[in-house]
Amino acid sequence: MRFPSGPALPLLAAGGLSCAIVVAGYAGSAPGPAPQPTRQTTHTGHPAPSPDPAGPPASMARIAAALGCRADIILDARELREGGCTTRAGVFRILTFSSDAKKRAWLTEAQAYGGSYLVGTRWSVTGPSPNALSPLRNSLGGTVESGAGHGHSP
Repeated sequence: MRFPSGPALPLLAAGGLSCAIVVAGYAGSAPGPAPQPTRQTTHTGHPAPSPDPAGPPASMARIAAALGCRADIILDARELREGGCTTRAGVFRILTFSSDAKKRAWLTEAQAYGGSYLVGTRWSVTGPSPNALSPLRNSLGGTVESGAGHGHSP
């Protein structure tokens, strides 16, 4: 049996890690408090500041549109959504997370397999190279991070 290698390996690993994080999140979590309204008003009747000053992550559709494609949803869970699409620049995996802590946990594991990641507020895009992620960075912001990989040989 032949194992995938090259650019497909980080993408395959990212998908498997997404599933593992979702399962671990459900297995290790107890029911939380009831959801609170997203906007509350102060005693003056004006909206109170949002509890998360960073705001919501870019949507899967917005990220895909910035790439010039339409994302096929692979995983739609409470903790994360994963989708993917292919452009002339290559294959991209788009992930949005329920928190930056979950994003960082996923990235820590995924980067062990190598790859190039554009990382924003509660979202990450895995791409074929830092150069392929540059146009997306210009549109959405974020930071390009690279995984070191292990067992990689030229």
